[in-house]
Amino acid sequence: MTRQDLLLQQMGITQWQLRKPEVLKGAVQVSVAENTRIIVISEHALNKSAVLFQDILHALNIHTDECLCLDFSQAQHLTTTNPLAYWLLSNNSEQIDSTLRFCHNSTAIWQSPDWADFQQDPQAKRALWQQIYHSLSDYDA
Repeated sequence: MTRQDLLLQQMGITQWQLRKPEVLKGAVQVSVAENTRIIVISEHALNKSAVLFQDILHALNIHTDECLCLDFSQAQHLTTTNPLAYWLLSNNSEQIDSTLRFCHNSTAIWQSPDWADFQQDPQAKRALWQQIYHSLSDYDA
């Protein structure tokens, strides 16, 4: 602890440390690469190398480098120009509803429970496959 820190503490002055200082520098926009085909938005960081995640991407004929994973706080800063699919993973329906307005240029929007619940729930997996099927058949029509 520096002398300045000690003096501030003795005077009862609380020091704050920014968690995301880049926000104050204007670096809040999340740019999406041209080759991105799907954006996965979840409450917690996802492991792209998880077997189930890889299986889903493989079934969609999407490579890992064509997938962008974000959390819900980053979704509001998206800037997209190319058409792509969105997969929203959350148990909080209000959070999903408020995020839908940031899903620009969408070819499809799929919703599932958060990743931990999704992995363990066969009905959630079935619901995702049905959403994918319907969106792909609507897209082809």
